[in-house]
Amino acid sequence: MNEDFEYDVAFSFNAIDEGIATQLNDLLSPRLKTFVYSERQREIAGTDGQESFSAVYGKTARLVVVLFRPEWGETPWTRIERNAIKNRSLDDGWDFTTFVPTVEKPQMPPWLPKTRLYVGLQRWGIEGAAAAIEARATERGSNPREETVAERADRLRRSQDLKAKQQQFQSSETGVQSALQAYEEFSLGIEEHAKSIAAAGVKIDAIRSQEFRIVTGLYPCSMICGFRPYFSNSLENAYLLVDVFKGFPPLPGSYGSINKPRKLKSLRYSYQLVRPDYHAWVGVDEKGREFTPQQLADHVLRGYMDISEKTKAD
Repeated sequence: MNEDFEYDVAFSFNAIDEGIATQLNDLLSPRLKTFVYSERQREIAGTDGQESFSAVYGKTARLVVVLFRPEWGETPWTRIERNAIKNRSLDDGWDFTTFVPTVEKPQMPPWLPKTRLYVGLQRWGIEGAAAAIEARATERGSNPREETVAERADRLRRSQDLKAKQQQFQSSETGVQSALQAYEEFSLGIEEHAKSIAAAGVKIDAIRSQEFRIVTGLYPCSMICGFRPYFSNSLENAYLLVDVFKGFPPLPGSYGSINKPRKLKSLRYSYQLVRPDYHAWVGVDEKGREFTPQQLADHVLRGYMDISEKTKAD
């Protein structure tokens, strides 16, 4: 085994999972040398991106951690990373990888050996996953160093500063206006996706009614999204609600279905400052998953189609 590695751990992930990568990296970087693209941009700026990425995942990282979701390996950059990982496996096997699914009940890549174990983020949580990754890196020859008191104090200061900024954002007019703009972008995303789905031959309608965004067409199910902050200067208890019904519920200005509608799924999302200068919708019922407005529109529409496909009409 080549012991001369530039990085102990390199993370490969889709943009939607950057928040998870950042949290894991913050726990590991005081003890191990880690690679997260957003943290190492200066190091590879001006180089050939494909070569730089291929080198990290194909050679210079002792352990490659893949935050896996079905879209991983399908975007231009993660495709480069996936190919580098697969090519390296031909010589090194798969022990240099650890897969961390970021979705429930993942369908792992068909080329990954079925005996390959992975870290269950949903069950272990961020801290448990970080501990498992550190243990895997240590097994492969990393020598985690002890975090100094000064480094721990600096990490604590960063955490406290972020919490203060997050609270300020949640209790401000700026926060409310940002959330309303994000809801508008989410709404546009729903409408754009509905048009593209309809163009593919699956009829879905998306309309607006006051604060509600109503999606119908996949009988017998309907999806109702709504966001309305209680205050002009606070996001306390303000959630973007996404409910999928069998039937159609009574809403202001419209009648419900003849048969009593039955709620099949209900999800809540809060709009938060999750990192300095980065806001996102955060899944309250999905273990803190982060979404841009467009990503959330895509996510809830996928959920609506999945539920509709499994729901039988009376």
